[in-house]
Amino acid sequence: MDRQPGFAVVDLETTGFSNTDRIVEIGVVLLRPDLTVERTWETLIQPGCDIPNSYIHKITATDVVDAPAFREVAAYLGSLLNDRILVAHNAAFERRFLTNEFARAGAEDGMREWLDTMRLTKQHLGVGRLSEALTIAGIHNRLAHSALADAQATADLLSYLHTNYRAVIANVPPALFTTPAAEVQVLPRGGAASWAGQLSRTLPTTGTKDEAAYRAELTRALIDRTISRTEIRQLEHTAIAAGLSADDVDAINEEFTRQLAVEAWSDGVISDDERTTLLNIAQALGVEPVLVRSLLDDPVTGPTPSNFTLRPGDRIALTGAMDIPQEEWAYRATAAGLDVGDVTKKCALLVAANPDSMSGKAQKARKYDIPIVGETTFAQLLSAIDHNSVTEESSEQVEDNTEYEAPEQFSWLSPEHVRTTGTSTSRIAAAWIALHPTKPLHEMADNLQPHHVPEVTGRGIDRYLAVWSLEHPEMLHASADDLLDLPGVGPKRRSQLVEMVVDLAADGVPDDVAATEPAFTQPSPNPVAAPRPVADPPAQAPTAPTPEELLAAANAPHYTPAPVQSSWHAPAPAEPAPVPVKRPNAAKVFKWSAGLGVACFFLFGLCIETFDPDAESFIAGVFVMGVLLSGLTAAISGVMALINLIRGK
Repeated sequence: MDRQPGFAVVDLETTGFSNTDRIVEIGVVLLRPDLTVERTWETLIQPGCDIPNSYIHKITATDVVDAPAFREVAAYLGSLLNDRILVAHNAAFERRFLTNEFARAGAEDGMREWLDTMRLTKQHLGVGRLSEALTIAGIHNRLAHSALADAQATADLLSYLHTNYRAVIANVPPALFTTPAAEVQVLPRGGAASWAGQLSRTLPTTGTKDEAAYRAELTRALIDRTISRTEIRQLEHTAIAAGLSADDVDAINEEFTRQLAVEAWSDGVISDDERTTLLNIAQALGVEPVLVRSLLDDPVTGPTPSNFTLRPGDRIALTGAMDIPQEEWAYRATAAGLDVGDVTKKCALLVAANPDSMSGKAQKARKYDIPIVGETTFAQLLSAIDHNSVTEESSEQVEDNTEYEAPEQFSWLSPEHVRTTGTSTSRIAAAWIALHPTKPLHEMADNLQPHHVPEVTGRGIDRYLAVWSLEHPEMLHASADDLLDLPGVGPKRRSQLVEMVVDLAADGVPDDVAATEPAFTQPSPNPVAAPRPVADPPAQAPTAPTPEELLAAANAPHYTPAPVQSSWHAPAPAEPAPVPVKRPNAAKVFKWSAGLGVACFFLFGLCIETFDPDAESFIAGVFVMGVLLSGLTAAISGVMALINLIRGK
């Protein structure tokens, strides 16, 4: 008698739905042949790209900073799946993504057929969605859209269907992976380990030490008085490259904490925000909370870290879709005497919507050791600029740079256009919509390809990115006019979406390489800024990752976009213009009218041949009117469609 294999129930969370999207979380539940649980396995995955649908699965770029890449877990995942029947709900989705990821990693793909619980629930319960099937079965999913929780719920559903409906679960060939693999280091959701503890195991105990490099890196990281996960990783690399021991790092971290306490006491008062900020920094650096509380109890004195300041004439760069539009930040920076442009070695600061962003500008800034801060910190730095030092010459230079400079990627912009748009992403987007509404968006810039994906904002517009990716798997094949056909997208949201493509081109598309960790170089000193309160993360609208619910969410009035300039040649209006009613496309009207006319003609003929040879009945009259009206509508819309075709619309 043949041995019955066990089962491997798999669930994935991904960056989207197209073949160019990547896995961000894997959950596996291993079942014995009798469907009892043998063990579970889960990990977050570093996709090496942006995550535009964090509002669905709640996984952000910050969460996966320390996560392994798929290529690092591929062989071990294969060993888990080996000799087991693969199970998933909507198995075609899991199979497609795993096939693509195994191919990218150059790893063995031993998957064969899958057992699909969605097919079984349709057969036995009359529903297809996992949530509906779980409700009927009385199964609780502890955390929907979490890979392991969804896999556990699917495993329970499989057992329920087999026990109560005798669902057929055998006669499926098991997976066959032949490559042996040892267990790998993983990062479960919410399971990030203390970086200080990991660092103590990797740092050398002897050797040449370069404490100045680590101090400079720590100074740069603490500009905004928070330490992001990317900055923690960068501190690790710097400490290792500098030859520091764990004791060296602890001493420097404590010294910095003491200096920050001195600075906080400089005005004679420790505010609640300052106390909270210092305690959070101490926790991130592994400094004993008891020491920090003792420093906060009484005023202390001593040397303080020098303050990071911006000076008129300094260059700053902007990246990401921010709470306040980039154009407004650029205006404020220019008014303060700063030079707003691309990231170069002379750039003093990069302002990012998310300091953990993997945009092209952010990667370049880390390469050049340029500090990266959020909007709140930048606002404080702007207010601290010494405006008395703005010279007439520097003001004229900044004005010239910002008025006429445009990113070189946009070769379609003529000199006249450049004088109007400058570097404003919203004006460049409006110019593209006005001049090239029917061209594919990837033709906007020389560095764009059809498969590139705009960077996530973390705000309401992300739901329309998801709908866009469903309608157009290669998103930048779509034109600006095509975006108007998306549910819930009118002229304003179209302008926002096109502006995100402009941002993608201007920031520089990240390299699609296997290695996901940024390259770190020896940092250069940068001073520290004044403390600031930690901004609350933006609220995210919950939704489900099914196409139907995404389309429904697109029409829900949960988000009101910021006003976007409607014309490339004029300033943005003070009040947003009303969104015009979207009218049907002439070609579509022609198609439906012609079809209706043919149907009415056919039914009229059938009526004459059967019960009304003289065509005197009311029904016959209705069919005649249908033929006449649809014929007239088809003629008019056909002429309009032909005119639009000739005009290239």
